[in-house]
Amino acid sequence: MKSKFRYFTILFLVFFFTLNIIPIVLGKTRNAYLVDFIFSTEIEGEGFKNGIEGEEPINEATAYALEILDYYGRTAHDITDLETYLETELETMFDDDEIVLYELYYLLKSLYVLDFDYSIEASLKNRIHQFINGTEQISGGFSFSNTSTLASMSSTYFVVQVFDLIEEPIPNKTVHKDWIILCNNSDGGYGGNRSLSSNLLTTYYAVYLLDTLNFSNDLADINLTLTYLNSFYIQNPSDTNNFGGCLPDLTANYALISSTYHCVSAIYIINESMLNSGQTTKWVLSRQYFQDGGFADITEGTSQRISSVISSYYAFETLDLFGSLGKLSAAVFMVEFEYWILIIILGSIGLVAAIGVILWRRRRI
Repeated sequence: MKSKFRYFTILFLVFFFTLNIIPIVLGKTRNAYLVDFIFSTEIEGEGFKNGIEGEEPINEATAYALEILDYYGRTAHDITDLETYLETELETMFDDDEIVLYELYYLLKSLYVLDFDYSIEASLKNRIHQFINGTEQISGGFSFSNTSTLASMSSTYFVVQVFDLIEEPIPNKTVHKDWIILCNNSDGGYGGNRSLSSNLLTTYYAVYLLDTLNFSNDLADINLTLTYLNSFYIQNPSDTNNFGGCLPDLTANYALISSTYHCVSAIYIINESMLNSGQTTKWVLSRQYFQDGGFADITEGTSQRISSVISSYYAFETLDLFGSLGKLSAAVFMVEFEYWILIIILGSIGLVAAIGVILWRRRRI
């Protein structure tokens, strides 16, 4: 009788532990959630949407999605068709003379991520080179088109990126450096041009551009710029939604993933010792939304978070900046609903209950 009781006790414990270990076994890593989210936004042969609910591919989202996938050794499902689609988009842009600078950059970026050894067709490269050369302004900076004479910090940023992608030298670096410095304001930030107020994004562009042009020490006032950037960082632990993140502007209620990346990236370029990498990493990880696996900002006025490829990319890049991408390898024990899982759980519960009844009856005999 004792041996039978011992046998049923062991069997009971086996099923009890099986029942409790199912959620752990079926848990996924953070990066698995992220990769699944990226693929859920794919339109095969055309690119990636910014979110699951989108309808059309977005060039920016495509470039970012491909970069994240490339890091994990993955890529789009139909590389050949996608490469053809992107090249056609590029050629059409120039054939129709409807060139949008930032779209040009993201199309090129996608092609080079798809194929590290990608070589753009010579005549198209010449047209691109001619276009961006035409955006250069004599007094410094670059404009959004070759028909405009208005230089801006954002257009200068994208033109410099395109020069890098097509492996052509940036002309007149010193002239452009001087123009960037003249966009400095008394608060330590930089405006979109010489007459505009400072904002976080254009200040990031200015810091990035001076570093790229090899003039990182030529900021108008390094300490004042650091003070300006730090004003966006939330250091108050009681502000649980924002602690560790950075506001997009000083009147905003919520820190954004994109503004956090731009702020900490600029600070990192100037003086990385000024960063609280641990708290910012923790804040970024808290923005992963496991209902779809991507990263999402808190949106004012709604409790529903909506993940996007662009936000996920900035989260990815922020973690990469701090050398914390390994944290995405951590398992998250959240079970996705599947009917077969439900059947296993209910079956286990039923079996355990049956064993309990058998034991109870045998003890009465």
